[in-house]
Amino acid sequence: MKLLKSMACALVLLPGMFFTSVAMAELKIAVLDMQRAILESNEAVAFIKQVQKEVAPDAEKVKKIEASAKKLQDQLAKDGAIMSESEKKKLTESIEEKLVNYKYLVGKLQNTQKQKQQELLRLMNPKVETAVKTLLAENKYDLVLQRQALVFSNAELDITAKLTEMLNK
Repeated sequence: MKLLKSMACALVLLPGMFFTSVAMAELKIAVLDMQRAILESNEAVAFIKQVQKEVAPDAEKVKKIEASAKKLQDQLAKDGAIMSESEKKKLTESIEEKLVNYKYLVGKLQNTQKQKQQELLRLMNPKVETAVKTLLAENKYDLVLQRQALVFSNAELDITAKLTEMLNK
């Protein structure tokens, strides 16, 4: 009797499991890293190069200030024992002044970078939306997942390169 109940239960559950697996087999899934697709596009690469040219003078100033402050810190560490208190104080104040300038310029560069990144996304957004809609319609995907939200995915599911290609057209 137990065997008969088990078989009846299996017969009831089997069709449901079969149809579920068939439905899953027909589901077309893709993975997309939209940020990477945008940043690898020709337009974004050109935009980033232009931004780098714009911020190059400030970036150079940051490097010079950093090198100068490091030199002064090394001098203080090396000669601090034989310096008078006023010399140490003057050198320490000079280092602090350079660090303030350094922090200001780094903050300015980061702010500029953030603004330019937002500008790039604003410029690219209409193109990206159109390209994504076209890509989804052409390939009839049932589900598209963000790459950042996944622990693992098969590389064959990744359509990022296809999106970048469409953006470059």
